[in-house]
Amino acid sequence: MLTLADLDAARAAQQVQQHAPDWFVIWSLRHRRFEAWQCTDPNECRIVCASSATALWDLMQQAELDLWRASPPAPTPPTPGAASHPDPPPSAAPGPVPLALPPGHPGRALGPHPSPPEGSRP
Repeated sequence: MLTLADLDAARAAQQVQQHAPDWFVIWSLRHRRFEAWQCTDPNECRIVCASSATALWDLMQQAELDLWRASPPAPTPPTPGAASHPDPPPSAAPGPVPLALPPGHPGRALGPHPSPPEGSRP
């Protein structure tokens, strides 16, 4: 059964995904955990799982660092996402971070609504 905590966790996974475009990040309803697959090299796909978005982010960074250490020398160690965010995304606090309910949901909003996509403002 889908709960508000699941919706919040799915939103947190989406925010982690936005900060790490080289990864595929989800909230697994079946396992009730965050899961991420590194998509840069199909022969070296790393899969990490965690109970919180922060723990997942840390594991993703560790996997990238491990891959960097095992690869030919590169100038600097990578971090998840080419945009390189050294700190976890703001939503990656321990456990799911409440944001907002989907449009039309009968409950109350739990936080700020996400910003509209760039270029969609008048």
